[in-house]
Amino acid sequence: MPTVNVNIQPAIINWALSQTSEEKLGVKLMESIQHWLDGTKSPTFSQIEDFSKKSHIPLGYFFLQTPPVEKIGLLEYRTLDSIELANPSRNLIDIIHEMEAIQDWMVDYRKEMNYNTSYVVNSLNGATDIAAIADSVRKDLGLSIEWYRECGNPSEAFNKVRGLLEDCGVIVMMSGIVGKNTHRALDINEFRAFAMVNEWAPLIFINGADSLAGRLFSLLHETVHIWIGENDLYNNRRYSTEKVKTVEVICNAVAGEIIVPKQIFLEHWKRTQNEDVYIKIRELAKYFRCSESVLARRALDNKKIDKIVYEQVVTDAIQAYIEYKQEKSSGGDYYKVARSKLDGVFVRALCESVNSGRTSYTEAYRLTNTTSKTFSEVASGLGGVLW
Repeated sequence: MPTVNVNIQPAIINWALSQTSEEKLGVKLMESIQHWLDGTKSPTFSQIEDFSKKSHIPLGYFFLQTPPVEKIGLLEYRTLDSIELANPSRNLIDIIHEMEAIQDWMVDYRKEMNYNTSYVVNSLNGATDIAAIADSVRKDLGLSIEWYRECGNPSEAFNKVRGLLEDCGVIVMMSGIVGKNTHRALDINEFRAFAMVNEWAPLIFINGADSLAGRLFSLLHETVHIWIGENDLYNNRRYSTEKVKTVEVICNAVAGEIIVPKQIFLEHWKRTQNEDVYIKIRELAKYFRCSESVLARRALDNKKIDKIVYEQVVTDAIQAYIEYKQEKSSGGDYYKVARSKLDGVFVRALCESVNSGRTSYTEAYRLTNTTSKTFSEVASGLGGVLW
């Protein structure tokens, strides 16, 4: 079969390069790309296919005359300005598109089934009192002020809040990769979570690459965004209050208040006898089933430690998690992992729709990143029944 050369605009090649890294493309492909750019060679169709596959850029984009303008509205709601989000990765762009598809499906389903809109969305719009917002969110979710004592660890606390959010009609999805591709890991430095506000199907996505305690804080941070009624792309790994919008300061503070209530924190801080603040922070973090970073933030906000101590706690926590991730072996129960990524209410609605013939199995597999061999097993573990 003869080699087919194609004409690709240099602007498209340069744009595609800005969307990926040289490491992902490999030395051989990068050498070819340099020849295309200096005009000494033309790419073949198979080389462009390879470029598309390695960069995760749709093949059709390469044949445009000018770089595509991808409107990712959620990027406007990033917590912090950053280099990463100034040039969002294909992984972030694609995971946002995945969640948009799920939200769109759920909106159509709930409208068709005559559901009411969610009463929690935008219910606290304009509110600024931290304690009052925290009380309202706890009341809507059915959480007592010391709810964390019912949980053994941050993972149990996360699952408890997630289940209560599902009861309120909030879709909670979580993954550390794009789709089923384990080679497309989501970067915790790029984003921790995001919230997509919609009165019919509010959705929160949690970056599964985060720590267990980090996921809990992100979940509650995005919960407040749903209640306030403003989208969010959360990329604040150090819980900073500087150079962020007022709504972000509020969401961080409310999440902190729900996880570590101020008055209870002050009582336990005074009661804990250890004079070493680092040990004290570690002990209280275990008591409140939260991360040491969140506990340290509460201590800083209540003037129990200075900023130097706080920054050291956060830096140590980030480094410890990096080392933990490097040592942790991959694998695990496939079905358990697959279920942890999906929202139970969404899956049960999907199964009901498949059973009634309104949604095809193919569409169900696509929305859940499963196959004909795995969908039924994954769904059944979340209460989904297929006839």
